[in-house]
Amino acid sequence: MSRYSLEPRDIADRHLEIVIGWDPPLHTYFVQVLDPTCDEEDSGFEILWCGVTPGEIPSADEAILLIAPWAVIPAGLRATLIADRAAKP
Repeated sequence: MSRYSLEPRDIADRHLEIVIGWDPPLHTYFVQVLDPTCDEEDSGFEILWCGVTPGEIPSADEAILLIAPWAVIPAGLRATLIADRAAKP
């Protein structure tokens, strides 16, 4: 499994945990935007959490599109995610 932490787009959201990666057992990319200032049982904790079912997010482009409203997308992220999938299909 690969997992990369991303910087928030907005300085006001700097407390958010933003991650993207590839999950080989589920054969899907995943994205998470979590607010650690909320209790994990609070509905506000999980702002976005996709890629939890097999094949849910089949492409790196789709994963990046989902996370882009919250995160700065670094150059090379797409290529890295594609390489992760190729290395651990």
